[in-house]
Amino acid sequence: MILPSVLETLWFILPAWVANSAAIDVSGLPVLKRFSTPVDFGRTIRGKRILGDGKTWRGLICGTLAGGVCAHLQGIWEPAGLYHMAAYTGLLLGFGALMGDMVESFIKRRMGMDRGHPLFLMDQLDYIFGAFFIAWTHVPFVTVGFGYLAMACLLTVPVHFLASVVAWWLKLKKNPW
Repeated sequence: MILPSVLETLWFILPAWVANSAAIDVSGLPVLKRFSTPVDFGRTIRGKRILGDGKTWRGLICGTLAGGVCAHLQGIWEPAGLYHMAAYTGLLLGFGALMGDMVESFIKRRMGMDRGHPLFLMDQLDYIFGAFFIAWTHVPFVTVGFGYLAMACLLTVPVHFLASVVAWWLKLKKNPW
């Protein structure tokens, strides 16, 4: 397996990173408070929430759109030799990232873990796997391979940790993880 360059991988995965961050960042905006309905509408399976209150329609919609805007801007300013990004690709990467995060929340609820409870590596990589899964299955012209996934995982763990600490410091998250 040949790993792509760091720059190539950052360029490709940036919309997923933006989407994952935006879903949290918009939670404090008063104008969007009315869209804080949980994606699972408060429903349970065997007495446990399906996803929890932290997965909202506001975060899903805003995060997905943020991924699309990010990729659109990347498509306008496209350095030579890097993957061509389009809004469509960014929307799918963003949506996939947030779906991956929801899958992890579903698993954590089944394990009896509360919202915000850390699950090392799953917390950092769930959205990366979701983004790649959606890109590989729904974007016919995505040609990135497993090397990109491996490099994205290597880059995401420290970047996610740093971003989480900053979001906690800015009081956007309750915990620094």
